[in-house]
Amino acid sequence: DSPLPDTLFTTDAMRAVFADRAALQRMLDVESALARAEATVGVIPAAASVAIARHGDMRAYDEAALRDAARNAGNLAIPLVAALTRAVAADDPAAKGFVHWGATSQDVLDTALVLQLCDGCAFLARDLDRLAAALREQTLRHRHTVLAGRTWMQQALPTTLGLKFAGTLDAVDRHRARLATAGAGIAVLQFGG
Repeated sequence: DSPLPDTLFTTDAMRAVFADRAALQRMLDVESALARAEATVGVIPAAASVAIARHGDMRAYDEAALRDAARNAGNLAIPLVAALTRAVAADDPAAKGFVHWGATSQDVLDTALVLQLCDGCAFLARDLDRLAAALREQTLRHRHTVLAGRTWMQQALPTTLGLKFAGTLDAVDRHRARLATAGAGIAVLQFGG
């Protein structure tokens, strides 16, 4: 079960983005993208890229076995690359030598995490977009709904509920802009191999 803060402060969708299976899938996505990019520029044969991509679906691998193997390997990428290499070798023996070509385990781990962070940012952006739309609707609906203003827990001059919603909408719009900037800033791959 999830620890209490995880239960309180996230969603099932966000939890799925950072689940072990999602991390493993993103590592396979990195391996497939690496092979495609290398084939595009002639570093590896195009047929090898196709064979590697064919085995880029985490559903074909044993997650528990990979987790157990990672304990001895030092990181999760090492047993995953080994499993991917075995799968490619069984399908296309000539392509097996091109799996993970020129990459390090850290390249795969870091880039996969960046992909997960981008997925998480996309979820947050969609949620903030929905919140902004709801606040905009309430701002317009209540632009003439008068209520007592408050200052230091005392009644002040009248204001409108629409203005209160508009203030929150303004803050949410600033958060949306910051998230877009942050999301673009993290979308960087690691390739130091």
